[in-house]
Amino acid sequence: MERALEASPLFSGMTGQEARMCLACSGAFEEQHGKGALIFAESDPPERLYVLLEGAVNVCRESTEGRRAVMARVDAPGDLFGEVHVFLGRPSYGCSVLAETPVRILGIPARFFYATCEKACSVHSRMIRNMLGIFAHKAFFLTRRISLLSCGSLRRKLAALLLEHRRPDGMVSLAMNREQMADFLGVTRPSLSRELAAMRDEGLLQMEGRSIRVPDIASLNFLCEYFPA
Repeated sequence: MERALEASPLFSGMTGQEARMCLACSGAFEEQHGKGALIFAESDPPERLYVLLEGAVNVCRESTEGRRAVMARVDAPGDLFGEVHVFLGRPSYGCSVLAETPVRILGIPARFFYATCEKACSVHSRMIRNMLGIFAHKAFFLTRRISLLSCGSLRRKLAALLLEHRRPDGMVSLAMNREQMADFLGVTRPSLSRELAAMRDEGLLQMEGRSIRVPDIASLNFLCEYFPA
């Protein structure tokens, strides 16, 4: 648990002891679920948010025809899920979460974030501020994604994404594989692979395995009309 709490943005700026104090005050509890287990259903009331301690879960939605679509995968220790839904004021989560692997999770009652406790402890306030920071980060991420998806062609979207994550040495630092990149850009995996291969053949990219390098930033800038601030 310690490693997950240290990695979680929810406990940023806290010592291990302070994080445990917050958890004790909140009434949080640890759960374990086997592979395929339902952690919460779409119709369940959103009374808790969760911190992943170990394993991986899938956030899903059911279509009217009964088909299940995976909206997101959570697999990093310390990551949250269910946190948005507990603040929407709706009677249910509106999505379900299934254990992709055996998992350990931490459930934190939502009421803990609505006010500080009687002791007005600083760590409680810190946790609330951290949650606001998490929501701000999500809003920024979604704004960037909308901007990216409005670029037009797949090539321009790719150029903008690669430039945004290009390091000074030309390497692209993306915390996603090709499948996740395709989902992020709203295209199929084969379409993404074809475009990456075409850009490589034209000398716009250099690829080796999963590594991508942008040798000439000017070419991609010109391609997507991207001008850094």
